[in-house]
Amino acid sequence: MILEAHDLGWSVRRTQIVRDVSLAVREGETLGLVGPNGSGKSTLLRLLSGILKPTTGDVLVEGQPLGHLPRRLAAQKIAYLEQQADTGEAITVRDAVELGRTPWLTPLQPWSAKDDRIVAEAMAGADLHGFGTRYWATLSGGEKQRVHLARALAQRPRILLLDEPTNHLDVRHQLSILKLVAALPVTSIVALHDLNQALACDRVGVMAGGRLVALGAPEQVLNVERIAEVFGVRASIVTDPADGARFFRLDHIE
Repeated sequence: MILEAHDLGWSVRRTQIVRDVSLAVREGETLGLVGPNGSGKSTLLRLLSGILKPTTGDVLVEGQPLGHLPRRLAAQKIAYLEQQADTGEAITVRDAVELGRTPWLTPLQPWSAKDDRIVAEAMAGADLHGFGTRYWATLSGGEKQRVHLARALAQRPRILLLDEPTNHLDVRHQLSILKLVAALPVTSIVALHDLNQALACDRVGVMAGGRLVALGAPEQVLNVERIAEVFGVRASIVTDPADGARFFRLDHIE
C-alpha cells in the first residue's frame, strides 16, 4: 500500500472533525471520497497531505510515517490540490505552474531544460495552451482551478490529493480533468461532490459525521439505501441504453 491511515482523527476546540478513519490505498488506484458538506472530506485530505497534524492516529507513505519525512521529500511524494486557493501576487500562469517544481530544485540541481519540459507538459495536460503569459488576477475561477491542477502535475508526485477538482469548471473541462486524472500514472484520492462522477473511481469512500462509514467498489458502496441514509435524498439507478453505463437520478425524499 502506498498510503495508509490508522485511526486518524483531528479535533479543534474539543470538537472532533475527523475521527477513527482507517484506510489503505493501493498504488495506482483512484479513490473517490464522497459525503455531504461538513462530513470531513476536506479535513481528511489535509491530514493525508501532511498540512494538518493528526490529533490521533498516523499517516504512512510507502510504509514511513508522514510526519517523520523531511518537507521536501514529502512534497516530492504528495501533491495537494485545494478546493479554493488564491494569491495576491502579480504572477503569470507560467510562474504559478513552475512553483510545482520547487521540491525538486536544489543549489546542486537548479532549473533545467527538463523542468521546462515538465511544466510545458503539465500546462498542456490542464488545457492551458496560450495561457503562459496571462496574469493570475485576470483568470476566471475555472481557469484558476486548471492552473492549480497544472502546478500539481508539474510537481510529478507519487500521490495526488484533489479536493473537488471540478469545482468552478464547465462541463467540458469537468469531463476532461477527470479523464486526465484517471489516466495519470499516480495514485489519486479525489473528493467529489457529484455521485455520478464517483462511479468512475476504482473505489469509493463515504464520509459522514467525520467518519469513514463505507469503503469499497462504487457499485457496492453507492447503493440507494446508503445514499438515502447519508445524503437524505432518494436515488434511482438508471442504465444508459447506448452503452450500459449506470448513473443516478436523485430526488428529494418526500
